[in-house]
Amino acid sequence: MDNIQAKSFESPKKFFDDVNFPRGFQRSGDFTRSQANILETMGVAMKDLHEGRRAPATDEEVRFVEVCQDLVPPLSEPERTWASYLKALARKQIYFTASSAAVSDGGSDASDTDD
Repeated sequence: MDNIQAKSFESPKKFFDDVNFPRGFQRSGDFTRSQANILETMGVAMKDLHEGRRAPATDEEVRFVEVCQDLVPPLSEPERTWASYLKALARKQIYFTASSAAVSDGGSDASDTDD
């Protein structure tokens, strides 16, 4: 991991996203072990910074917010990990939407033709 200031992305809680990654980040297949560890240990702070609920306290956090606003490309490991997390979320939401529409449409068509 990059040399990160001690206070950067500090959080007393571990980050979990049980809705999108019910088996955890490591078992999801979307992240490396290193990325899963970063998400678990720094994810609460990253999410709060991303959503504007926390003000950046260090230079790394200021840059992270700039990455979240698409002002600069992700370079550090936490920045790249958060970008991977957001991409994985987008994939899961598209998959969920597509599969639920296909299942509900297919189910109603099949029952209509059987009658």
